[in-house]
Amino acid sequence: MEGYCQTRFHYLNQKFFNFITCSMCYQYLFPTNKELVSRGLFLEATSESRYKEGTQILANISNATFAKNVCKTLEAEGDCKRWTDCCYSAIKCCKDQLAAPFLHNGTSHCPRIWDGYGCFGDTLPGVREYIQCPSYIEHGVTHALAFKDCTENGSWYVDPETNKTWTDYRSCVPIDHPMVLVYISLACNIISLLLLVPSCAIFLAFKQLRNQHRIKLHICFFTSFILVSVVAVMWDFLVHFNRLNTSSDSTLQRNTSGCKLLNALLRYTQTSNYFWMFCEGFYLHRLIVHAFKVPKGLLGYYVMGWGIAWVPVVIYSIIRATDEDLDERCWVTDAGHYEWIIFIPNVLCLFMNVVFFVNILRILLTQLQSHPNEPSNYRRALKATFVLIPLFGIQWGFVIHRPGFTLWYEVVRIIVQYTQGAIVSLVFCIFNGEVHSHLKSCLRKKWPSAFRDDPGRFQSTVSGTQYSHVSSGRRGTQQNDHYIPLNTVPDDQLRQNGHVG
Repeated sequence: MEGYCQTRFHYLNQKFFNFITCSMCYQYLFPTNKELVSRGLFLEATSESRYKEGTQILANISNATFAKNVCKTLEAEGDCKRWTDCCYSAIKCCKDQLAAPFLHNGTSHCPRIWDGYGCFGDTLPGVREYIQCPSYIEHGVTHALAFKDCTENGSWYVDPETNKTWTDYRSCVPIDHPMVLVYISLACNIISLLLLVPSCAIFLAFKQLRNQHRIKLHICFFTSFILVSVVAVMWDFLVHFNRLNTSSDSTLQRNTSGCKLLNALLRYTQTSNYFWMFCEGFYLHRLIVHAFKVPKGLLGYYVMGWGIAWVPVVIYSIIRATDEDLDERCWVTDAGHYEWIIFIPNVLCLFMNVVFFVNILRILLTQLQSHPNEPSNYRRALKATFVLIPLFGIQWGFVIHRPGFTLWYEVVRIIVQYTQGAIVSLVFCIFNGEVHSHLKSCLRKKWPSAFRDDPGRFQSTVSGTQYSHVSSGRRGTQQNDHYIPLNTVPDDQLRQNGHVG
């Protein structure tokens, strides 16, 4: 004989309990979903559903067909699992309610209950009952505790505004975590801007630098980082920070055209940054594979980095703006499979850079085998590898997979994303030997007496963007021992080798 289990509202037969709580899980977890609404044992299709309006799906998680039909309406990654986990937790709660002995039979106490998210057992009056935070709460943390208060009269605390029993789940989604992420993002972006802006100014200040093709690419690459940081700071202040400090009528809730435009700009700057990463990788790979044959012009690179990057962003923006279900909350909600319009070009850029990186290392190892008795080559090879990692964006491989919302992952992702610009500016400008040489020359002209007794001052052994002659093995050209970044080469030798645009 089946027993009865208690929800927030009433006792139910175990079979009905399983269906109704599973239906309510959908409503509680996805309140903005407009495809299905909870109708007792069923989830009913609305006029905006992919199913015919009025179609009812029994909320039976044990039936694979029913569960699959419900999951089709949950396009965001992980949402289906969140819903099924909630349903299974409710089923387990009912079993626990039926199996547990009654507490002090005949005495006043708060009864065992499934509150929609969690399961609470019999509780004595005046006692606060704790449970571990469920894993299916969006952006929640499972190491925290939720609680429910049993009042002195032996009934669960009732919220005076809703007149329903209430459980405190606020600790499950701690607001300090998002604030920490905002501060880390702000710090990383400010550091990047403080390094990138002077780096671009230095490149533009010296004609010998700004006329070189590789420096022109660096300037565009650095500019893309600057744009990403500026727009990201604006987004954090105007949207993210506002949401965390405004309980109602936040920018996200108002869903203004301005915040949607800012979202589109953020996506464009990030996509453009990926494209410029690809341009840097393609340019260096082309130089090495084609024996340092410098391209005649960079128009194709400019079109790729600044122009083509608009294409996926414009398509994505049009889809969101014309779809009523997606045109909400400043476009921060997951758009399901439409997100791949942005993701695929970015991932392809990273993938191609990995291919370039591997092939460059292959050429590098080939060079080492031809000169096995020169330790300096191994040092240069190690330095070259570290230099190419931030330039090609290889570090993104560590955070390309998002394992749900976890604080440690978000911190690492923000650091990887917003410090890349600072790192490349340090390697390719601030610590660059060629840049030091031009700065030293400029300072010597202004203050010749300061350099009269110290000709080696400001000397650096790092020249992060200078490339010496190398052959991929496909051509019969003469090879130098130095093949890639990090060796200081005089300007006259660079010109002889055709490295200056």
